[in-house]
Amino acid sequence: MSAINLDKIFHPKSIAVVGASQRDGSIGSALMRNLIQGGYPGKVYPINPRHKTIWELHAFPSLLELEYPVDLVIMATPIASAPQIVKECKKAGVGGVVIISAGGKETGKKGRELESAIKNEAKDSGIRIIGPNCLGIVCSQASQAKLNASFASHMPLPGKMAFVSQSGAICTSVLDLSIKEKIGFSYFVSLGSMLDVDFGDVIDYLGGDYQVNSIIMYIESLSRFRNLMSAARAVSRVKPIIAVKAGRTQAGAKAAATHTGSLAGEDAVYDAAFERAGIVRVKTFEELFDCAELLAKQPRPLDPGLAIITNAGGPGVMAADALFDYGVDPVPLRPETIRKLDEFLPPFWSQTNPIDILGDASPERYQRVVDICLKASEVKGLLIILTPQAMTRPTHVAETLAGHLKGKPYPVFTSWMGGRDVEKAKEIFNREGIPTFDTPERAVRAFMNLYRYSKNVKMLQQIPANLPKKIEFDHEKARILLDQGIKNKNFLLTEIESKDLLSAYGISVNLTKIAVTDAEAVQKARELGFPVAMKIYSRDIIHKTNVNGVLLNLKNETDVHEAFKKIMASARSLNPEAEIEGVTIQTMLRPEYELILGSKRDRDFGPVILFGMGGIMAEVLKDRSIALPPLNRLLARSLMEKTKVYRLLEGYRNHPPANLTLLEEILIRLSQLVTDFPEIEELDINPLMVTKNDFCAVDARV
Repeated sequence: MSAINLDKIFHPKSIAVVGASQRDGSIGSALMRNLIQGGYPGKVYPINPRHKTIWELHAFPSLLELEYPVDLVIMATPIASAPQIVKECKKAGVGGVVIISAGGKETGKKGRELESAIKNEAKDSGIRIIGPNCLGIVCSQASQAKLNASFASHMPLPGKMAFVSQSGAICTSVLDLSIKEKIGFSYFVSLGSMLDVDFGDVIDYLGGDYQVNSIIMYIESLSRFRNLMSAARAVSRVKPIIAVKAGRTQAGAKAAATHTGSLAGEDAVYDAAFERAGIVRVKTFEELFDCAELLAKQPRPLDPGLAIITNAGGPGVMAADALFDYGVDPVPLRPETIRKLDEFLPPFWSQTNPIDILGDASPERYQRVVDICLKASEVKGLLIILTPQAMTRPTHVAETLAGHLKGKPYPVFTSWMGGRDVEKAKEIFNREGIPTFDTPERAVRAFMNLYRYSKNVKMLQQIPANLPKKIEFDHEKARILLDQGIKNKNFLLTEIESKDLLSAYGISVNLTKIAVTDAEAVQKARELGFPVAMKIYSRDIIHKTNVNGVLLNLKNETDVHEAFKKIMASARSLNPEAEIEGVTIQTMLRPEYELILGSKRDRDFGPVILFGMGGIMAEVLKDRSIALPPLNRLLARSLMEKTKVYRLLEGYRNHPPANLTLLEEILIRLSQLVTDFPEIEELDINPLMVTKNDFCAVDARV
């Protein structure tokens, strides 16, 4: 019923407009005009008790007096009337409703109550609702009837890209730009407050529509997170999904109990969630539109091998720098390609990629270089740059090239830099379906954002190799430890308890002993063997270094005796209210590196896994990456590869490589632990010490 009624919204055979009008400047009038003049072939029924006819159509006083079935109702009346109208829709067997009216939850308590009343009236009816506070919907398809059920001024050009947005203003901006840039769309969907239909519903619906080959989204907030993730995971494997999520700078963990909590900020979690769902997240409206233009006009990039042709050195360097920001270099030219270029280019051309063909480049020179690059097997994308110079005719070059650039198996796009001198050339490229960008950086960014999509989908489709051994867990022991921890008033496991929990899930920890007196500390140190480390042991002290509660490399009994006195005195002085249970004694380890592993439960997406450079500098350096569990070997390795410390783990100079397969296993074990026990709010292993061919958690808190 849900999918059927969404189809009745996007492809209705009949529409009723509640609040229809013929008064200039009214939304009811704009809706009627767009439906009638926009090419909608179905039946349109104006609903307005004050008029007999509207737009030369017979008007009805209410939905209940209609003698005909209606698929879609569009509401342009004040939102206070919405509950009653939805009630009438239920009686009339309506499939879908678009509520244009504002005044819902965005206005506060009264608005939230109104939305709740609308939901209650629609309950158990199967009616799907878009809005309130939305622009409406537009369907512009070459092979099907056109529908402009919105108050937007124009119909988009037909195409196979869908645009979904919470903001009606962003919809109209993209629509206006798309007409100028000759970009086609199959759908424009303004979701507004998302009382019912949300991003996940629309992604799921568009995923099954052959008229859609990509989805572009502007997101301000999300509600049904699992619905979005599930739909996007399925659809993104076959259709690119590009999104801007607004509100990036309002992120942050305000009251984090662990290093992990402070490092895994809210906005970074969106990055990880979108990546896991196959959504490419871009930062700005400009990036979103640039991706839309490239998707609409060219095949998406499957390889980052970009060749850059330019008539000036500076813009070529700008393009190369933009590629470097993504960790990619311009594709190296094969000797055969260089030889072919040498045959006709001036002797001072760059001899490398970017291919600088010099400021006096004629249209014919551009064309010959383009033809050679298009035939070069190493080239998987082509960016052509032109700057207006005295010897260059931008329009003539565009006219010469436009026909040669169409229908290639990989993206071919241009950047004609400048203002008035290049306007006509840009119009030529837009008319011929060749993407053109104001700057090389914008061009490269769009190319690489779409390559990220291809790379991510390829990884999600890979089948990871199995670990060398079967992973086993002591679930029962972990359950007992967590149940005991929940009984504590501060809901925090001690270091010993935290290590016992990790050990239950097969994560190696160092032998740790508790000492209550200095004499006991000396005895325990003697049993372990010098040198040792000593730490304050208190459930109330979360960050031990904040109270000078960690002393390392204690070489003899005197060191241990003095350290005990110093740690206890400092802890009592700096945190007098803390209940101190003693100290822990641990054998000193000599690590190659220190890592941080952890998990934080995000309120929207559930547990999030963190990995990065550890130790006391973790929060300063912030070399970390995050991912959503559960993890497999591919996802665990990808999580590691996003950090700078990964280069050290691979082996660097006189430091041998770490056992990365074992580290993958540890990440998988950690992800399983926080998946199995949703009551774990935060978990911190800092540091996880890297020693020769092994790893050891020497400090932990849960």
